[in-house]
Amino acid sequence: MSMQQFGPGPTLVQVGNVTANEAWIVTPAGTWPIADVNVTSVDQTSTTTHTPAWAIILVVVFIWFFFLSLLFLLARETRVAGYIAIHISARNGQSYTEQVPVHDAQQRAVVLSRAGYLQALIGHARAIRG
Repeated sequence: MSMQQFGPGPTLVQVGNVTANEAWIVTPAGTWPIADVNVTSVDQTSTTTHTPAWAIILVVVFIWFFFLSLLFLLARETRVAGYIAIHISARNGQSYTEQVPVHDAQQRAVVLSRAGYLQALIGHARAIRG
């Protein structure tokens, strides 16, 4: 569906399959006026830390220097995995949930900031409407 079919204006934000401009929000479940929807985001990611494989290999290689090689075990690697659920519900009772997969901390921050911007667009549209 092109932007011209649901209203004038360029796309301001896109989160997964959800697209929005100043007046409309488009999802695979339907197109609604942006002032008539509520958006919530649920962060369902997990962050874990591990000892990287290179550190374990260096410990084995430098085992003759016992205390020095143990310092390699202090190295840590952070992994982020999961998804962020963006739930959009319209006043007419329809709703849509987009689950955006996340593979690192930067991508997680981008998805959450886009969801926040989408919420700001909704607030702005409601303020204009009165």
